[in-house]
Amino acid sequence: MKTKTLIIMLSIIAVIVMILGHIFTMHFLENQELQLQKIRINKEKTSKNTYNKDFGSYELPSNWVESKLHSTNTKFFYVKEGEENQPTPNNISINEGVNKYKESEHEKFKNAIIRELSMQIGKDDNITLNANGSKTDNGYIVYTFVIKENEENIVTTQAYIIGDYKYVLIHETTYTSDTEESDQAFKNMVNTFKWNE
Repeated sequence: MKTKTLIIMLSIIAVIVMILGHIFTMHFLENQELQLQKIRINKEKTSKNTYNKDFGSYELPSNWVESKLHSTNTKFFYVKEGEENQPTPNNISINEGVNKYKESEHEKFKNAIIRELSMQIGKDDNITLNANGSKTDNGYIVYTFVIKENEENIVTTQAYIIGDYKYVLIHETTYTSDTEESDQAFKNMVNTFKWNE
């Protein structure tokens, strides 16, 4: 009888140990998953570079760097890391400018830009100009102009973010047909831009 009781008790202990082992394993796996989620979230948070200039701040993906070779004190160029020394890498620049228009007169400013770009393009059939207006994610009025040089496969996209008697021009130039990464960096830069007040 003692042997039978001992076997039953050992069996119960074995079942309890298995249950506790299972609970511990599940708890451990849940903690591991939470740790991985925290790592993913932190990676997402640090996957962008924030740049602060006198006129404002903006973000670019972490694999885009400022090209010191081409940047000046007033105009800043960015390229994908590793392409800094290429002769014509896809690139994005940003600079602040002034104009004679209040923010509420943004349509007059847009029309002035269209006139200027149209004069520069002239009647060249190999170049097309498209324009649109919208707001950035931060609520600023932005006019975007896309100039395509069809034979050369060069695309220039200019985004003018409007302020009172001022603007910021974010200018993307692509030289290849593979523009997805550059286009995304450009859009991110436009949508994260904030004026320094």
